[in-house]
Amino acid sequence: MCSERSCDNRGMSDMVLDMADLRRLCTLLLDAMEQRHGPRIDLDVDYYWDISPQAAFDMSSDPAQYVGCGQVSDDLAELRNALDRSQNDELILWHGLTHLSGLIRALATIDLANPC
Repeated sequence: MCSERSCDNRGMSDMVLDMADLRRLCTLLLDAMEQRHGPRIDLDVDYYWDISPQAAFDMSSDPAQYVGCGQVSDDLAELRNALDRSQNDELILWHGLTHLSGLIRALATIDLANPC
């Protein structure tokens, strides 16, 4: 496991994501979603096709063997568990981000179905 400082420059390329920009974009999109659909959104979708993060970016192999099934109800339960954990619990970052992406995709699906 690398420390926060040792991971800062690992694998730098021309494509660099500024976390402050990402945070601002997330706030902008979530605020717009709340304004359009309200502060509590009925997640009326559950199962979805999923592909592992590693396979999603491996363009040299057939992704069909890596397609699985994700579940919004599981993503939501993981979100609630993460929010309930104590500050001292170790965060499994990739795991949390994977569940977050399932919820974000569910919001996109809901907005596409009800663009208001």
